[in-house]
Amino acid sequence: MELKIFFLILHVFGAVVGAGSAYMSDLLFFKSARDEVLTKQEIGFLQLGSMVVWIGLSLLIVSGIGLFLLDMENYLNSNKFLAKMNIVAILVVNGLLFRVIHMPRIIRHAETHYPSSDEFIRKRISLLASGTISVVSWSAALILGVMKNVPYSYKTIMLLYALFLGSAFLTALVFKEKILPSQKRK
Repeated sequence: MELKIFFLILHVFGAVVGAGSAYMSDLLFFKSARDEVLTKQEIGFLQLGSMVVWIGLSLLIVSGIGLFLLDMENYLNSNKFLAKMNIVAILVVNGLLFRVIHMPRIIRHAETHYPSSDEFIRKRISLLASGTISVVSWSAALILGVMKNVPYSYKTIMLLYALFLGSAFLTALVFKEKILPSQKRK
């Protein structure tokens, strides 16, 4: 039982650190992007936030494996667990894509007026999608994590997740000019 408590504490800590850092990084990015120039210092903060997200996600995964190994049969029969594992996998893939694709582009555009960059503007939809996936997925993982019982099937949970993700992405598209403007300064 003590091992389970250890893994639970580590799991909660990983979720708090990962989700909190992801939310702060997303907010910092959009706040920094409002003046249409990302400074090297702002990018440095984004990189630090990204590193802390990975630390939280790593703690979450390691502790999750520990909890799973303590009660495999119960977890394998849990729709909540299976859905949460898929959502965490989506977070990992999204995080890797952000690190490999988006961060190098952001760094290349440091100290420049990004709406003046055709490359940045062409790729801003994928950046918005990544931010949307981050916020919705961390929120879904946290919500599932705190719910003792989830009275829905795996399909229903994933359908609800997809609906929230789609709605959030459509909202981001509607407000894309406010979030990441494409108009070049005159």
